[in-house]
Amino acid sequence: MKSKHRIIAISLVALWTVACFVFFQFFYKYHLVHRLDLQLFLYSQEYLSSYFHHPAWLASLAGDFLTQFFYFEVGGSLMLVTLLLALGLLFYLATGKVLSAWTKSEPKHRSVWFWLRVLLSFCAMTWEALRNCDVDYRLSSTIALIGGIALFLLFACTPSLFRYLTGAVLAVIAYWMFGYGIWALLIFILLYELGLRRYLSASGCLVIALVTPFALRQSYYLTVKQAYLIPTNKFWSQPDFMIEKLLKLDVLSASGQWNKVAAMTENDYQNSGLGAYFYNLSHGMRGDLPNKLLSQPQPGPLGLLLPLNPKMSPLAIWSSNEAWFQLGDMTMAEHSALLGMIFSADHRSARMVKRLAEINMVNGDTTAVMKYLGMLQKTWLYKSWADARVPGRESPAVKAWLQRKRSFVAQTDTLRDAVNPAVSLRLLLDSNKENKLAMDYLLCYDMLAKDIDGFMSDYNKYKLSGNEPAESVYAQALLVGLAQRKTPAEEVKKYMIAPEFFSEFTNYTNLYEKNYLGRAYLVSQFGKTYWFYYHFATFK
Repeated sequence: MKSKHRIIAISLVALWTVACFVFFQFFYKYHLVHRLDLQLFLYSQEYLSSYFHHPAWLASLAGDFLTQFFYFEVGGSLMLVTLLLALGLLFYLATGKVLSAWTKSEPKHRSVWFWLRVLLSFCAMTWEALRNCDVDYRLSSTIALIGGIALFLLFACTPSLFRYLTGAVLAVIAYWMFGYGIWALLIFILLYELGLRRYLSASGCLVIALVTPFALRQSYYLTVKQAYLIPTNKFWSQPDFMIEKLLKLDVLSASGQWNKVAAMTENDYQNSGLGAYFYNLSHGMRGDLPNKLLSQPQPGPLGLLLPLNPKMSPLAIWSSNEAWFQLGDMTMAEHSALLGMIFSADHRSARMVKRLAEINMVNGDTTAVMKYLGMLQKTWLYKSWADARVPGRESPAVKAWLQRKRSFVAQTDTLRDAVNPAVSLRLLLDSNKENKLAMDYLLCYDMLAKDIDGFMSDYNKYKLSGNEPAESVYAQALLVGLAQRKTPAEEVKKYMIAPEFFSEFTNYTNLYEKNYLGRAYLVSQFGKTYWFYYHFATFK
């Protein structure tokens, strides 16, 4: 019977393991990739010694080191599942010690207690797996729990004569090495000691565990809440597949897979500012933004360039530099990347360090480039990437990329802020009118902001050539501007607007002014035209 129960339990553990691995590998992969991008692990004495500047140094060090394995195709899912299994196994062993303390003899219903321990272990593993679904949850939190339970098993193995002293010492060590893992140690010690009727020992451990974080908080420059919770940041989470899709868009954009981003946003459009941001950027990089702009709902000009303000979500701040970098505005890209660094764990982000290195390469600031590349050269995962970009020793591919990026950089600058990106886009076009992405972004920004005067001015200055027809969405906006200005027919001809747009515009105008068949009919016939957007879109 005993063997049968164990076989069933092992089979259940195997099924849970496979299910957990499949979930994180195929349905929640980009949360793990994002967690890798949020950190930067350096192999240097100065960096490693920094872990001793706060409690939970071992949990933080081990967690950040193991997070590096998230870089590999199945490394993240495999590493996470391994740690969760280790947590479940230690939890099972710890509950066995507690049970033995309370029963003091061989339990009568061994199968019941066995399955209770298995069930509690499954609950612990599942709870921790759900916490790992959070976008910025750190692996050190899982390791802190593992460390706390492991110290309890060490406590349970010590002779009874020394347990008073052992409990006190292990409580301090648990906090020093595992931070909030001290609470896992404390809970099991209390249950164990109370089962053995050693109330004085249990009380002593409780007092020491409660006092230690409070007493040491000022030495580590922590608030009371930080002192008691380090290194965890959340006790409950659950899968958020909308965030997972946005993270996938972010990762694909960072790797330049624009066709995949465009296909993903068209097939599964995220009705949010970030979803529109990636949709527009992918089509801008493919060169078909004017034709695709109104094929999906647009949240106004915020769908093109994310405004940097205190109300932005960390994920939006994290992603905001990509569009500026592709446009060629290195000042705004650097501003966004630095904010992304600030919102990373411990202000250390491999992705942002790489982007800051690229920005300063384009700017030609060798000192800044070497500052960032010097950090990356001390890593395991990014050393080769950094070596290929050292000034004067760039690879041929990097040299070609650098020459292309520098051709887009603005040659002049002025005082500006993030709430008026049109100024930045005009500066880019003044330096290089061949910057098609900046051209499309400027004209589309004017249109989505309903700034028809600005659109007409920018179109005449940067786009109008007189030898190529106006693209569809531009033609629609031009008709609005030309109608408002009551432009003579002879002047209208130079815009080379296709005849069908005139007839459609006339039909729309008649229906709109006379309200024929109501707004529902306008939506069905003209819902994806600029005319409809211009009259009915509202900004929040």
